[in-house]
Amino acid sequence: MNFLVLLLVGLILLWSPWQRGYPRDLLQSWVLRAGAIGTGWRAVAAVLALLLPIAVLLWLVQGVAYGFLTLVLHVALMLLCVGRHDPLRGFGREFVSAWQRGDQAAAALVAEQQLGVVDSAPAGLLTQVRARMAATCLQDYLVPAFWYLLVGPLGALAYRLLELLRQQGTHAAVQPAGMLVHALEWIPARLMALSFALVGQFESTLRTLRSLAAQWELSAGELVARCAAAALSTERGAEDIAVIDEQRQLLVRCILSWAVIIAFLSLLG
Repeated sequence: MNFLVLLLVGLILLWSPWQRGYPRDLLQSWVLRAGAIGTGWRAVAAVLALLLPIAVLLWLVQGVAYGFLTLVLHVALMLLCVGRHDPLRGFGREFVSAWQRGDQAAAALVAEQQLGVVDSAPAGLLTQVRARMAATCLQDYLVPAFWYLLVGPLGALAYRLLELLRQQGTHAAVQPAGMLVHALEWIPARLMALSFALVGQFESTLRTLRSLAAQWELSAGELVARCAAAALSTERGAEDIAVIDEQRQLLVRCILSWAVIIAFLSLLG
């Protein structure tokens, strides 16, 4: 059923108006309220307390209507867990449009306000945007999918809650939430980098991954960004905006490789 759930979620994200999940980010609302209860690990526990009623609900609907309700609930929970950035299509479109017009000041402003990227040099700005795209794809799609396959919807939901809490900036629970997020991203990031080797430049990507894989302190976003850069076979200039589309295609191929592997494992039972 796991592959069917992910397939349905992918179709909904692709063909429905919910290309970035539900219109309202319900988990964000919960994190803001529950995170205000305490500080540090107490806030983390308060945020993760949402998992308890969800677990009870999953247990209650198990086997009802031949598993149809379980399927619907899994799909609904996974739609909650996907990110809000649409990195395979809409992410960075305004930045690319401004850059193609030759308005690099506007492109830099869009990158800062919408993508959280700042760099004074044009080549550096493009590199930062590419890195942000790879990290966003990991966090919005692949990490929730990995933990869903491993432990079910509660695993994906726990990751999304912790990631939202980590993004709260000055909140006292940012540090413990960040530690947990880093641990949850460690394996998926390396699997994503390995998939870059399968769909991109194999030798250069694998060489980069070997040099980085054992570094626990290295962030998942940095690892996948550097491996994505190694996977792209491009001779374009450092300021050629077309490299953004090439990276987007690389991410699409990466997602498809994951889908093929998951489908194959599902057939094996």
